Amino acid sequence: MPLHPASLSARPERPALPSTVTPSSPAQRKPPVANPTPSKPTSRKARARTTAQLARAAGLVMVRRDTLNITRRRCGRGYRYFDGTGKPITDKDLISRLAALAVPPAYADVRFASHPRAHLQAVGRDAAGRVQYRYHPDWEAVRGQLKAERLARFAEALPRIRRRVARDLSAPVGSRLLALAGVVELVTLTAIRPGEEAYARERGTRGAATLLKSNLRHKPQGLELSFQAKGGRKVVCAIADPRFLSLVAALRQLPGRRLFQYRNAQDEVRPVRAGDVNAYLKQVSGIPVSLKDFRTLVASARVLEELAVREPAASDRRRNAQILEAVRIAAETLHNTPAICRKSYVLPAVVEAFEDGTLSRFSQFLKRYRSPMRRATLLATLIREST
Repeated sequence: MPLHPASLSARPERPALPSTVTPSSPAQRKPPVANPTPSKPTSRKARARTTAQLARAAGLVMVRRDTLNITRRRCGRGYRYFDGTGKPITDKDLISRLAALAVPPAYADVRFASHPRAHLQAVGRDAAGRVQYRYHPDWEAVRGQLKAERLARFAEALPRIRRRVARDLSAPVGSRLLALAGVVELVTLTAIRPGEEAYARERGTRGAATLLKSNLRHKPQGLELSFQAKGGRKVVCAIADPRFLSLVAALRQLPGRRLFQYRNAQDEVRPVRAGDVNAYLKQVSGIPVSLKDFRTLVASARVLEELAVREPAASDRRRNAQILEAVRIAAETLHNTPAICRKSYVLPAVVEAFEDGTLSRFSQFLKRYRSPMRRATLLATLIREST
């Protein structure tokens, strides 16, 4: 039974994991610890300290974007680089490092870091005016570790979140809580993107928070959700969950095109935004949580389930094919390409555990853990052991 987003709507259970056994072989190593204590809420300062510590351990120097002071100017088919005082840079090693960052010619307002170990190496604005970043290669490992730690905390907090969402889905029609919980429930069921106002306004693409009532159609088996997502990708999902069907009927009672709306204190109908939902999740869980974390959890758990029951192939080529197939299955769930799914949503720890053979010992637990909450805990255990 895969940890599909739809299964996350099941009644939360507190995991009852097996007792410890003496580790004498990979299959008999210490199993996941029973009933892990949820992580304590972390402040922004505490998270910043942790990030700085990890960066120092990797030999990196944390820098602010506004401290990058090297600029470039077009010169023939290449560029000349200038330091913060406007003086041309002549150091060949420095010029080679800056050129190797391969910042596209179309980028404007490009600035580079003078320190070779700066975690942020360059910034610039693309043709659409969006700020783009170039990081030091070693920073990606730090970001991966931070991402894994965040997901482990989220997996441990998931039962608490599910209990609160289940309660708020019974809130009165027109209440803000009902709309917020409804967005979370939809992402839980479908793993679609959160939905950004700017994309809806400028490109007409949709996500959970920005859906229109017209994006949902009644079918004999339930509802069909159909919309154009980020990148112009067509997303079609079937939803048969009775509780969500009742929720949609309640939400349709409010006037307006948007699906997730509420009445404010002045009795005005207002739409909820993805940022509002993320704030709701943070308040409910006590930790920094976003709708994207649901997608990351679903993708990583799906890949874990696919790989845990497979024996790693002997050759690199066949082993990579096994990994790609697992990622492809996860990508279909997320309505993404395999490349984006692997890069943005699948934790490296899951793939690494498969490659070194340690993931196979989790397969015995997957057969027993039918509850999505227990499986989320299993993923959290893998993350904790790998970091």
